[in-house]
Amino acid sequence: MGSHGHLTDAPPPRRQTTPPSPEMGQMVCGTCRCLLSYPRGVRYVKCAQCRTVNLLLEAHQVGQVKCGNCSVLLMYPYGAPSVKCSCCHSVTEIGRMVHSK
Repeated sequence: MGSHGHLTDAPPPRRQTTPPSPEMGQMVCGTCRCLLSYPRGVRYVKCAQCRTVNLLLEAHQVGQVKCGNCSVLLMYPYGAPSVKCSCCHSVTEIGRMVHSK
C-alpha cells in the first residue's frame, strides 16, 4: 500500500460487457448516449445517468436515416416529419434523406 492507504500496483478495474439475457434488451439513451439495459416488454426506460425517459419501439415501428449533418445513423418512429440528432443536435427532415433498412 502507498503512504495514503491506497493500493499502488493494482490494475484499474475492468468494465464488464456481458451480453444481455434473452429477457433483457439494450438501447442507447437518446440524450446522453449511455447504453441502457431493460426488461423486455416495457414501453419506457429511464436513464440512470441523465434521467431521460426513453420510449421503446419495436423494430417494425421505427425507421432509420443518416443525420444530414454528421452522418450518424438515427432511428425515428414512423410518421415523424423530422428527427433531431443526439450527437450534433441537427434536425434532419425524414422525407428528404435516403432511408436505411
